[in-house]
Amino acid sequence: MKPILTVLLTILITTSFAQVDTQIDTIKRNAVFLSYEEFKNNTPSIHPITIFIDKAGTDKFILKYLPDSLSKPQKYREPLWGFSDSVNVYIKYRGHYALFQTIGKVCVFIYFQAEHTSWNYMSMPYSTSMPTRSVTPEKTTTYILDATGNIIKLTVSAVKNILQDDEELLKTFNDESKHDQDRDKYHYLVKYNERHTGK
Repeated sequence: MKPILTVLLTILITTSFAQVDTQIDTIKRNAVFLSYEEFKNNTPSIHPITIFIDKAGTDKFILKYLPDSLSKPQKYREPLWGFSDSVNVYIKYRGHYALFQTIGKVCVFIYFQAEHTSWNYMSMPYSTSMPTRSVTPEKTTTYILDATGNIIKLTVSAVKNILQDDEELLKTFNDESKHDQDRDKYHYLVKYNERHTGK
């Protein structure tokens, strides 16, 4: 199971912006954004820079950059809000680099939480210790970055709130069954971005 999920993460990280309308996705590539305002205004503090995610082990990824064409890659240690490599755009969220799926008036990104194992050694009588294993399963969660910079989980109710200023699109979404709303919620945000480009 774990190898399958590792492959899934690799696919997520290397996925291009094929789903994103080129008119919406104008974010500069090979750039570092130090704040949400820089990202929103597309004015990165550091640009251009050859920066990329390097896989350092199972479920472990390190951000690296090339200072110049002759140097070896080095770890990027400075604080940042997000960055873009030559293809994709990422946000730093909860200590990880999450991949944007769509960018526009509202943005959507995927956050991957790797499996984590911890051991708890409980004191037992006669100086005997019995370790207890606790495992946090790996999972992916999809989030919305709204026009004010707030991050919220991608849910049907969150999509309805965003669609409030587009009566036609909201009505179409409300006319769907609950199952279809849950299935199509991401695609409605893509439609919303297409209809509200530059607004």
